[in-house]
Parts: sequence; C-alpha cells; structure tokens
Amino acid sequence: MDIIALFKIAICISALASAALAGYVYHKKGKSLALKYLLYLLLANMVYAVAYFFEISAINVEQIKFFLYLEYIGIFFIPIFWIFIAWSYHPDNPSYNQSLFKKLRLLYLIPIIVNIVVWTNDWHHLIYNDIGLDYNLSISLIIVDRAPGFWVINGIIILLYIIGAIRMVFNLIKSEGTHRKQYLLLTMATIPPVLSYTLILGQFTPYGLDINPIAFALSGLLLFWGMDNLQLFNILPVAQKLVIEVMRDAMIILDTKGRLIECNLPAKMLLVDDTPHLFKVPLSTLNPHLAPLFSHTSDTYEIDIALPDSNEIRTYSIYRSSITDRRNRIRGNLYLLHDLTQIHSYVRELEHLASSDGLTNLLNHHRFMILVHEEARRLQEQGFGTFSLIMFDLDNFKAINDTYGHRCGDMVLQQMGELILQQVRPGDFSARYGGEEFIILLHDTPLEEATDFAEKLRLAIEETNFVSHDNELYITSSFGVSTFSPQDGISWEITLNHADTALYMAKDAGRNVVKSFDQNDRNK
Repeated sequence: MDIIALFKIAICISALASAALAGYVYHKKGKSLALKYLLYLLLANMVYAVAYFFEISAINVEQIKFFLYLEYIGIFFIPIFWIFIAWSYHPDNPSYNQSLFKKLRLLYLIPIIVNIVVWTNDWHHLIYNDIGLDYNLSISLIIVDRAPGFWVINGIIILLYIIGAIRMVFNLIKSEGTHRKQYLLLTMATIPPVLSYTLILGQFTPYGLDINPIAFALSGLLLFWGMDNLQLFNILPVAQKLVIEVMRDAMIILDTKGRLIECNLPAKMLLVDDTPHLFKVPLSTLNPHLAPLFSHTSDTYEIDIALPDSNEIRTYSIYRSSITDRRNRIRGNLYLLHDLTQIHSYVRELEHLASSDGLTNLLNHHRFMILVHEEARRLQEQGFGTFSLIMFDLDNFKAINDTYGHRCGDMVLQQMGELILQQVRPGDFSARYGGEEFIILLHDTPLEEATDFAEKLRLAIEETNFVSHDNELYITSSFGVSTFSPQDGISWEITLNHADTALYMAKDAGRNVVKSFDQNDRNK
C-alpha cells in the first residue's frame, strides 16, 4: 500500500474520530462552557476532514473547488473555538467575564467574512488566481496559483492559534495545585495544529498533502484522554476552587511525601505562610509543629493546634481520607479539619450549668453526690485513704427572707458562695446542698483537721459583712463534721448522715458552733 492510500485512510479515520469524539462530548457539554466550545471545534474539524477527503477523491476541477471552499468553513472556525476554550477553561477561577465573552463573539465575523471571500473567489481571485488538477497521481491534487489573499487569511489562522496558545501558556504559568496537569494538557493540544500548519505552508509535506485534519484529530484524542484520566472539563475541577474556598472547614491535601498539594483559605490560617509558593512544599516547612499531627494512624481523631499568628489553642476534629488513582494506588491524603473549639466551649458551659447551682456557682446537690460516690469508690478500691464532709447551714436564715425579702436572701447566698470558693482548697468539692444548706468534701483530710477548717470557715462567715440593698447583715452558721475511711467498714452514705447529725447537734448547742462526729459516737 503506497503513501497516497495510507493518507486517504488517515483522513477518513480523522473524520470518523472527530465525529465520534463530538458525539461523546455532546453528552457531556452541559458540564462546562469550555466543553461546549470543544464540541463545536470537533464538529468543525469533522467538516474540514470530510470535505478534504472528498477533495482528494474528486474527479474534476469543479468538484475539487466546491470541497476546497467547503474546507474553509471548518478551517477558520476551529481557531475561533480554540480561543473560546482558552478563555473559558479556568478552574482556578470558575467564573468568567460575560462582558468579555460578548466582545469575543465578534471574532465570529472573521470566518464569516473569509468564507464569503473564498466562495466568491471566481469573481475577484483574491485568494486563488487559478485552480487546476494534477492527473499524475492516484489522488486528486490541486495545482493552485495563490493570490495575496491566501497568505493573508492563513496568516490570520496562525495568529488566532498563537493567541489561543499564548492564553493556554499564561493559564499554565498562573495555575497552582492540582490544575497544572489540565492546563499543561491543553497547552500540549495546541502543538499538533501549529506544527502541521508550519509544515504545510513551508511545503514540507509529501506532494503538498494537507495534514491539518489529522493534527486536529490528534489534539481531539489528546483531550479525550484528558477527559477520561484527568477529569478535564469535568464539573468537579471547574467548580472545585469555588467549592473549596467557601468551605468553613479547613482542607489540606498532602502527597505521599507530606508535601502540600491543595488547601483552602481556612487551612492557610494554620500555616506559616512565609513562602510565596505554598504548593509542593513539605508541611514540616510551612508549620513545623503541625506536621506530626498528620502522622496519626486513625482516620478520625481530635487535636489541639496553636495558631501561628496568635498562639491561640484551638481544637479540631480531623477526618483523613486516602486519595487513590485508578489502579488503587495511594497518591496522597485529604484532611478535613473541623473547628470544635466553640462546640467544646458550649459543651463545657452546658456541663457547668448541669453540675452547678445557678445562684451560688457552687456544685449542685446532684453533681456533688456523684463526685462523693466516685471518691468513696476510689478509696475503697485502693483500700486506704480518707475524706471529710462538712455540712453547715445559715442560722435563722428564714428571718432574713421574712424581714428583707427573698431577693435579699438570694444576694446573701450568692455572697456565701463566693466566700466558700475563697476558703476551700483547689480540688476539694463544695456545693449548695439545698436552701441555705451547704456541704464541703475535703480530700485526704482527717476529722481533726476538717474540724479546724470548719472553725476557720465559721469565723470567716461571722466576720463578713453581708450587704444587700444598703443593709449590712450579721450572718452566722452551724457546722457538722464527719470523716469517711474504707478501713472503718461503713459506707459514705452513713458518713453523710453522721455529718447531718453533727449539724443538728450544733444547732442544739446554741448555733454558730462546729460539732464533729467520730465513729465511736463521741461528740466533740
């Protein structure tokens, strides 16, 4: 089979390939504006290839001229659509300038005017002075006498391709992160048509054969590969930047070497951004204290992170997901960081509200009983240790409510809560047991020391001026003290009853005193 036959087969395959690719793109054209223009480009190349196939198969000059002129419909629209692709494909910024595209549509005038000039060439001969047929080969090749207009319109075609190529290169240089491969592929797709035009105009092709339809088909196949393997023109990469940037959660993508591939604005707040180009930089360089946090073996966990600018500690829940290719090979990891700081603050506040008395800010009765139970169980498990309970109430508190009102009584209780918190040691438990009654648990404190502490607190209450609405009130309290130890063989509930008994003994003794209860029922 000679080169002429192979060439005709190649042109036929190019036409079929363009038609098949156009059909494939048609079903996906709604996914992006650039994909719509790719569809138009493939259809234009199909017209070009089909017309050229019939040109080289024609049997007379009139047929050759008709198909030659028909080729220009495809030839001149292809670079126009390529420019639209170059300006509309911009996944780093999915939005596009509609006013600019309205102006770019004026480019349609160029192929329209050129085709009018071409189809009326027999009247003015601006493109071809004469068109003949070479009968010496097994293919219909034209013999043309090119007029100046031919070089003008082909110069315009090359200029349009160069403009589209420059835009693609510009996009490639400005791109960052995961979109560089897409831009590089589009830039490479400009090479076959530019190269084929250079060869044809320089008359470097055998017998002056037109290889442009083949070049455009190769570019189409390259773009098809990109659509299948790089998600080229897919809605995900086109809208990806917009979706990522509006996410409130921080998103970080690292490759298998721990280098940054992609991140959004919330994530950049966690990085020391002293590097003008963040991408492909190891995370240990961007934020050294952050890097070990991403070596966690679990897919979901919580961490505390210090913000680089303020050293503020914030809590994040992290969800890690491996990124794999089509062969299921791990290419990197995606981390989603959800800020839980405010939620944890709310939880702590709710826990405080659930466990504290709203008036005095001490523990409430329910929470205190749970803590006493846990402490008693701990001592029982270890078989030794002790804690003391101090139960006290305010003497004649009902008279304060009756004389000055319940609002005054509440203010006294509030001030009492503040006084207790000032007196107790860190780690000890203090609670409002009910009404005007209070209770304190002293860790690792025997009965004698607890009694001394109660006496100190009694004096502090007695010497404090409680003020309510300009009224200075004299308040006293009665105290009962008891001690729990697992070695005594009694439950903490009995110890609690002992403290209550001692409190009643203090009231019977005239109030404003401290009474303690030992395990031999001796009163001190």
